Amino acid sequence: MEEYDYHISWVAPDHDHREHTADWFWAVGIASVSFAVAFVILGNTLLSIIILLGMGMLLFHAKHPPKNIDYDISKKGISAGKTLYPWETLDSFWILEGHSGAKEDRAPKLLLISKKTFMPHIVILLNEFVLEEVHQSLAHMLHEEPQVEPLPERLMRIIGF
Repeated sequence: MEEYDYHISWVAPDHDHREHTADWFWAVGIASVSFAVAFVILGNTLLSIIILLGMGMLLFHAKHPPKNIDYDISKKGISAGKTLYPWETLDSFWILEGHSGAKEDRAPKLLLISKKTFMPHIVILLNEFVLEEVHQSLAHMLHEEPQVEPLPERLMRIIGF
């Protein structure tokens, strides 16, 4: 590990961002309020409050554009902003190629499997300029294992977040 010396840096958004129409916000709001009312009728007021708060936070999140984060791969590990993922805590990686389609454009993503219990999947957006460099560097440090995008990421993309 110590003999391979490298340093790769890039800037990418912290998540994929989609612009939403007013109709989309209305649809999500109506669905949230409908679920909340249904659970109040069923006698589960706490779940109603959690649904309304959760959807409010998601709508707020969807309204604001993503922050650009500085990513870095070095001998210490992979850093995303101020967070460092040391090599010892990572198990494997896989790079999902991005594509442009009629429905959506998807940026390439770096998928990492962590050894940590409470954060087993890490998804990092890449840009096209560092894709090959990142792959070569990670191949020296981690096992390359085919992976799919984590379920929460796929669900949020399907819903439109």
